[in-house]
Amino acid sequence: MGRQSGCIRLAVISLSCIFISIGCTRSVDKPAGTKPPSSATSVASAVRAGPPHTTQDDLLDLAMRIATKIPVNPHLRDRSRAQGSVVTACLDLNQPKRAVVYIEKIDDWMRGLEYAELAFYCVRHGDTDNVQHYLNLAGKAADEAEDWRRDKIHVTMARTQAWLGQKKEAQKVEENVDPFDTGGVMRVAAMKKDPKACDEEIAALDQMVAAKNFDGIRSNLESCVLFFDSFYSDTDRREQIENKMRASWKKLPVFVQIDLLLKLADAALKNHDQVKAQVLVKDAQAVGEGAIWRPEYQVPHLARLATYRFRAGDAVEARKQAEAAEAVFDAKQKEIFDIYRAGALRPLAEAYQTMGDREVALRLYKRVVEEGLGNPNSRPRAQDLCATCLSLAQHGVEPDSNLWARMRQITDGLAPPW
Repeated sequence: MGRQSGCIRLAVISLSCIFISIGCTRSVDKPAGTKPPSSATSVASAVRAGPPHTTQDDLLDLAMRIATKIPVNPHLRDRSRAQGSVVTACLDLNQPKRAVVYIEKIDDWMRGLEYAELAFYCVRHGDTDNVQHYLNLAGKAADEAEDWRRDKIHVTMARTQAWLGQKKEAQKVEENVDPFDTGGVMRVAAMKKDPKACDEEIAALDQMVAAKNFDGIRSNLESCVLFFDSFYSDTDRREQIENKMRASWKKLPVFVQIDLLLKLADAALKNHDQVKAQVLVKDAQAVGEGAIWRPEYQVPHLARLATYRFRAGDAVEARKQAEAAEAVFDAKQKEIFDIYRAGALRPLAEAYQTMGDREVALRLYKRVVEEGLGNPNSRPRAQDLCATCLSLAQHGVEPDSNLWARMRQITDGLAPPW
């Protein structure tokens, strides 16, 4: 399979990760074949369930119902991606039992990918009894997949192998895949606070920069963020990592630099360092001020800055940036293609929820739901509504009766044309 150049591929992937979820341009995948020989009930019963949250459960169930309404033919890829996003949300919310039931609904190679993610979740949370079982299910799906799909599953499995101490086996997997997909082994080392691995990653970053390997640089920088977090209390090492990162990303796209700066800010906040976080957020804003933004990217960017400013203790400036984001959306709404409007506005609703303003957050979520109806086809409507349900669940938003009724009404109305 031919590959795009490193810069173009990096730009496309980074934009979708940072701001809004945009469907990829690969061909529709074929079903992986027969499902793993285990019922959802038997698998689920072996997994530790997270704490019960009724509203959260309802939102996750609605999201999966919406995703599964997308027809297999000809939209299997989009259906599986939406279902996979629900599984990811379940793991983020510590609901592995619910996740494994949902995995069984996925009809293509992504079922194997989600089993690999479940294995990694379990091993990190001490549930080692079932890890090999999930790895076996993931491996079966990988055997039935092709090219980059098979590699993606194997690389995800390699993280679990590395966590279990099977480092050589995991590294062997990464040697045979695209550089953009590597780094899982090193990220596990970062999570386990391995100082030797940290030094190796810094040295590898220099080599990637010298070789102008943009995919490799991005992969290494993502690992460096985790080392920055893991060794935060080691001031000298932390500063070395940050300085090396800043020197390495100069030729990367602006939005990649912003994303990395905000991830560093998040690490600072995890380590209760609001002062450092404020510096990093200001740097991210300064980098963005020199860029030309399309409104569907500018609105989420401002919303994200507002979120981090608030978390870093600057509530006044956070509010200003949130208000500026909505002003941009209002002024330039018609410039945004209809399928991107909900995705542009959703991060702003999340920002207000983070800032503790539930009233404004709920108002914006209702607006997000309506903006998701701009396209007459049901597929983009379903994708947007699924994403909104997950956003509500992950940000702890309690929908009022009107919002619940509207979301269910839209779900019931999803029908051809797709």
